Amino acid sequence: NTQSVPLPTRSDKFGKRPDENGANPFGFSEENEDNYWALQDSADRLYDSFQALGPEGGFLPPAVAKDVLLQTGLGKDQLRQIWNLSDIDRDGFLDHHEYVVAMFLCDAVIQKKKPIPSELPNSVIPPSKKALMNARKEGF
Repeated sequence: NTQSVPLPTRSDKFGKRPDENGANPFGFSEENEDNYWALQDSADRLYDSFQALGPEGGFLPPAVAKDVLLQTGLGKDQLRQIWNLSDIDRDGFLDHHEYVVAMFLCDAVIQKKKPIPSELPNSVIPPSKKALMNARKEGF
């Protein structure tokens, strides 16, 4: 006695939106440049520390973000460069993904002794900010 399992007949099954986090639970590959983010694992790991800082409406106020960055021990000029790269939408606040970028850059300078890049590599730009960065590069 075999029961047949109903197959979904529509693409929006169970309220899932197309390409919502991709179909693969391990995320996007580097070949998918529009959706790949090299810092996704870091974002997952840093989420609780970001929340512990008390973001307001999902954003760290400038004073809070400044205090966190000063605790890294980096110099003011280095932190200015890191802020300019991390505050991708230039609103003066850091959202979770911008915070992750800032922490990544601080770590690269402190732990790996790397110079601060003049611009963010594409793989470090959060997918949600790529259109903004592309528009900025094109002069909009």
